[in-house]
Amino acid sequence: MEPDAVGLRCDLTSCNEVDFLPIKCHCNKVFCRYHISLDKHTCASLDASGPSEERAPIMKRRRCALGDCKKPSLESVISQEVNLETKPTSSAACTKCLLSFCIDHRHPDLHSCTGLQKQESDEKEDAQDILARHFSNPPSHTPLAVRRTVKPPTDPKQLAQIQKVTLMKMRHSASAGDPRDKSSTVPVNERLHIKTRLEVTGMPVQERVLWFRKSVVTGRALDLISANLGVPPSYQTPLCLIKKSGSDPLSCSPLQNDLLLSEQVEDTCTVMLSALPHSD
Repeated sequence: MEPDAVGLRCDLTSCNEVDFLPIKCHCNKVFCRYHISLDKHTCASLDASGPSEERAPIMKRRRCALGDCKKPSLESVISQEVNLETKPTSSAACTKCLLSFCIDHRHPDLHSCTGLQKQESDEKEDAQDILARHFSNPPSHTPLAVRRTVKPPTDPKQLAQIQKVTLMKMRHSASAGDPRDKSSTVPVNERLHIKTRLEVTGMPVQERVLWFRKSVVTGRALDLISANLGVPPSYQTPLCLIKKSGSDPLSCSPLQNDLLLSEQVEDTCTVMLSALPHSD
């Protein structure tokens, strides 16, 4: 296929480039988008000195609907061709906002198309309606099967395996409870890995997995856990550590501050930091 088989050459002698979307001027010549303006190709229709029968009829063209763009709109070019040659054609207006733009601004994303924005807004609302219909909030009642508490296994082998896996995960995620141990090399078998939980009225619940030396005293661990969970030093209410039993979540027992922490809790235990209960 020859290059000129698709598109036409610009009639401006100094240009003569092939344009695949040429525009026909009302002087009956074809120009590219850079030379279609009347002042760019010295349009014959601007020459008022010649005989009126030699001048092509001047038809006022609509400009591009985008702001200060002075280029003719594609719709005006097509309308003129229809008037002069009476051949059928389709509309060149934007299908979204129905406004007419030049060849440079014809795409919706190049002229901030209000119709495109409305379409996107409508599509978003339709999507929200579909989500609301098919994924509405769950009913207030919880199915009995979901409410049922899963009982921990009673088989000693299964319990040992679960604790082993849990301990391995905690060793990977645990942080040193004592800042002085961060850079030291403490053997794994000399570490105690526990899950700490802050449950103090007026403070957000926080959880952290920490490890301590097995030789740390519970009172010292209490101070370190308080610092790790963000309890301010100015907090006046006495605190204590409470061991939460894994086999019976409702069973909790306070720890004695004068004993070693490793003598009162085991690896993978959950230790809660709470206000010291008032004695009767």
